[in-house]
Amino acid sequence: MYKILSTVPIQSFPDTCKVLESVGEVIYLDYPTYDEVLDMIGDIDGFFPNARMKVDKNLLDRAENLKVISMPAMGIDHIDTEECKRKNIKLFSMSDSKDFMRSVSSTAEYTVGMILLMMKKYILSSNSVLEMGDWKGADYRGYDIKGKRVGIIGCGVVGSQVEKILLGFDADVVNYDPYIENHRVKHLVNLNTLLTTSDIITCHVPLTDETRQMIGREWFDKMDGVYFVNASRGEVINDLDLIEAMKNTKVKSAALDVLSGESNGSINSHPLVEYARENSNLIITPHCAGSSNDGLKKIFKHAAKTLINNIGD
Repeated sequence: MYKILSTVPIQSFPDTCKVLESVGEVIYLDYPTYDEVLDMIGDIDGFFPNARMKVDKNLLDRAENLKVISMPAMGIDHIDTEECKRKNIKLFSMSDSKDFMRSVSSTAEYTVGMILLMMKKYILSSNSVLEMGDWKGADYRGYDIKGKRVGIIGCGVVGSQVEKILLGFDADVVNYDPYIENHRVKHLVNLNTLLTTSDIITCHVPLTDETRQMIGREWFDKMDGVYFVNASRGEVINDLDLIEAMKNTKVKSAALDVLSGESNGSINSHPLVEYARENSNLIITPHCAGSSNDGLKKIFKHAAKTLINNIGD
């Protein structure tokens, strides 16, 4: 029998719990501190981390019994992958199961939802009714997605799902991804074309050395009044450059589900949060784009099965 630590809130998904409990004892500890995990990781065989949990060399050095880590999300930038290899700890994430992830549309739906919120001015018009008692529909005329050019940066699972949904709106969708071959994507364009001609831009890339702060002043200066959505990782954007782009209307409005440094603690004084408090053209949500009940039910169970299928190898 094995000992498994879950730091993800999975107890509301009994099917996932049954899968994990089928191979041993499961410790459920939702979003613990780093030190709490450090104290108990020594005799853990299987680890179910969350996206906020830094799994670094220091923690892995304590994990003497650890055999497998199953990450119930796409990103693993918070995990020391090289140290896992050195210690022969098997590491899996949802990026290893791309065919499966095509059945989960949560982040893509979030992205399109944010585009609609910004373009249709739903939040502003609702607040005008609730806060001021206004009933002035003419003050909140928005725009339609139909006929607008949408530039999608990153043509992986989520980017391709966003494209599929937006084509249903009859949008003009173009894609940029230097790692995708032309024949695999119909609407592939170069970066300059995407940045200079798009009305809406969405970002769906992993965090790597190449993508860290990839979207900065040089990119924003080529935009012209775009609606911008980032549901990938906060660190792919230069925060201060985005603020400047919103001030000079290179970015008309932005919606962010991720922030740089979000796993380090309070985001209360984050420059983008402070900007959003004073300006209505920035919407920020707490990294919940992929957290629909329907999507998490599938993802957690799949990750749990991956863990138990590999813990005894």
